[in-house]
Amino acid sequence: MAFYTSEVMTGAPEHFKSETQRLIYERLEKEGVDYTRIESDPGISMDDCLNIDRAFGIRTVKTILLTNRQKNKFWLYVTHARKAFITKEFGASLGIPRVSFADEGLMMEILGTPHGAATPFGLLRDEAKDVTFVMDRDVAARDKIVLTDGDACGFIAISNVELFRVLGREPILIENPAEEM
Repeated sequence: MAFYTSEVMTGAPEHFKSETQRLIYERLEKEGVDYTRIESDPGISMDDCLNIDRAFGIRTVKTILLTNRQKNKFWLYVTHARKAFITKEFGASLGIPRVSFADEGLMMEILGTPHGAATPFGLLRDEAKDVTFVMDRDVAARDKIVLTDGDACGFIAISNVELFRVLGREPILIENPAEEM
């Protein structure tokens, strides 16, 4: 069965699937940000990301919510969709102890997104004010990136400059030495 992607669109969807998604599009409109979006089948796997890349002509990123063992510190990491993520290297890059993936309950509580739909836009939520924003240096250097709109079936292409402006913060930049898959 073929992976569905809509035509590239502008403007918010007619109906929002979550409060986080509503918050994202309201903020983009309020800030006058230029972006494009698509709707698709759930974009979870590497193959799915390739279909989304083709729809936009821009490479997707993966966004990961990480936590410490005590689950009282959090990092939102934006990295290459096609590079391995190694927790030990991430921690060493920031000079922090090892981290683990936040479970879906924490993702919903902090970012307002389910597993597979983490997005830097989740940092707009009050619940995410203390989350540290981290991004691969070369991903941050791209003109545009593709990320979810808080739902695994919605994707936004936006310039990093506009993303950082809307979020009101710049990420900590690190290197991901892994080879692209």
